[in-house]
Amino acid sequence: MRIHTTVWGVGNPLLRDDAVGLEVVRLLGKRKLPNFSLRLCELAPANYLATLKKECPRRFLLIDASDMGLPPGSLRRFPLARVDDPSFTSHDLPLPQLLAGVLPPDCEAWVIAIQPQSAALGIGLTSVTAKAAQACAKLIAAGQSDQIDALEKSGESSV
Repeated sequence: MRIHTTVWGVGNPLLRDDAVGLEVVRLLGKRKLPNFSLRLCELAPANYLATLKKECPRRFLLIDASDMGLPPGSLRRFPLARVDDPSFTSHDLPLPQLLAGVLPPDCEAWVIAIQPQSAALGIGLTSVTAKAAQACAKLIAAGQSDQIDALEKSGESSV
């Protein structure tokens, strides 16, 4: 089966804005998008590797909170291949190690990172991050995730 776009939301729902990737996937789910596969991976994206391999997506998006040193709610995208720091994990293994050999060679694979305002213990996104989740979901649903600013190679960190 060939899915056009697979979207994984990762994050800890007990650490406020760390759950922003999960919220983006929830918002996309409300839109009932055709040819999309949506996964609320939370802290265990490795559980979805077999499904991902079967889906054989043309585009793979991983949505996660990331402290990039930007204003809260900022969105950035960068190629999955750019993740070279072992501290950027999928919440159980380094991301490149987790996905090696699973994604098809012709798959566009991107990370969409959202700058959290708070990763303190608590449930619920801050208002600025909730707005960023809505904006991110809208762009993905419209097929316009390429309009999200790229993470600069210097001055901004991908972790």
